Amino acid sequence: MNNIPLAIKNEANNWGFILFFICFFIIVSIISRNKFFLSMFSGLFRNKDRHNMFYETVTNETLYKIFLSLQTILLLSITFYCYAVQEHFLSVTTLSQMLLLLGKSSLLLIIFFIYKFVSYSAVGAIFFRKEIVVQWNNDFFSWISLNGIFLFFPVLILFYVESAYIVCLYFMIFYFIFNLFFIFYKVYSLFFHKKQRLLYFILYLCTQEIIPLYLVYRGFVYLIVQKDTIWMQV
Repeated sequence: MNNIPLAIKNEANNWGFILFFICFFIIVSIISRNKFFLSMFSGLFRNKDRHNMFYETVTNETLYKIFLSLQTILLLSITFYCYAVQEHFLSVTTLSQMLLLLGKSSLLLIIFFIYKFVSYSAVGAIFFRKEIVVQWNNDFFSWISLNGIFLFFPVLILFYVESAYIVCLYFMIFYFIFNLFFIFYKVYSLFFHKKQRLLYFILYLCTQEIIPLYLVYRGFVYLIVQKDTIWMQV
């Protein structure tokens, strides 16, 4: 981030330390509860049998997932910030500009995930069995939550180690592609397996996955394109 003044970079690093420390504390607290972590992770790889040895109701399970999901949103926002600054799309000259960008990015992602849950429930109520829709929403929630753990160290390195930017960037690209294909696999295995509905499956992916992702991409582009008007308000 050579285009950021040294004083602002130091402030950003200090605030980054606070944010990453909070994230680390959340991760340690969650992982220490083995039943929750194992039930959430193993649940992603079962499609029908909900009663395996790890699948148990864990106290405060929803609360843990909310914290991890918010952490995922924060880490994705930091990733976007690092990318925009490293590629010289943005010239950040004050700490408030950085925090404003993180806030706007986080808000965009929160809207995106809320839309996903609402659209999954609406489409599922019309075309699929309720039990499958509930399972998919739970799996999707778990997957977002787990990303809050898996993304921590790559984003930490991306934020603090400029020399590792390219390596981290390619890792993040491959990781996001893996996320996308995993979601495709889960959608197919839950809703379209053995149903000979390939055309419906493709249509579902376009309307429920591809188009919303494209709109999020356009939202991030808008944050960059509107940088002059956004930053002048600070």
